[in-house]
Amino acid sequence: MFFTIFAIFHLLAAEAIDTEMESVDKKSTGIYKLTDKEKAALQRWIDARYQRKTEEQRESQKPITGNHPTLSENLMGSQYLRLSDKTLWNVRAEDVPIAQGWITPTEIIVSQSASPFFPYKLTNKITGSSVSARKVDKLPEPQTPALAPNTNNQPIPMGPSSKK
Repeated sequence: MFFTIFAIFHLLAAEAIDTEMESVDKKSTGIYKLTDKEKAALQRWIDARYQRKTEEQRESQKPITGNHPTLSENLMGSQYLRLSDKTLWNVRAEDVPIAQGWITPTEIIVSQSASPFFPYKLTNKITGSSVSARKVDKLPEPQTPALAPNTNNQPIPMGPSSKK
């Protein structure tokens, strides 16, 4: 009796991998080479160490746009990106060097990230590189140039003709 229950458990664990994994993933991971007993052992190992994502978590990882927009503009040294769908994105400072290598037009996949400060991930479909970003409404106002160190705001005399 125990052996029967144990065998059924092995088959169910192996079946979970077989039914939930796409054939391309089975091939790329080599799992198709495993016996049912080995698949069951792998499934038990995964179950013991990792938590299964909820449907909501899986949905949040999917791209939020149906057809992917393209990169239209790389602004302010790649601190901001404008996409063909007219959205404007502020790139996380640490990711600016990555975005600087992106050229227009290239498809960008927009998905959610786990970061509360930069809740989106923009992925360059050609290179596979990605940056963390947040959606913004407009570019920041340009900084006014610093005034010369002249405290009375009077013109600073220049050259010999300004001597009195």
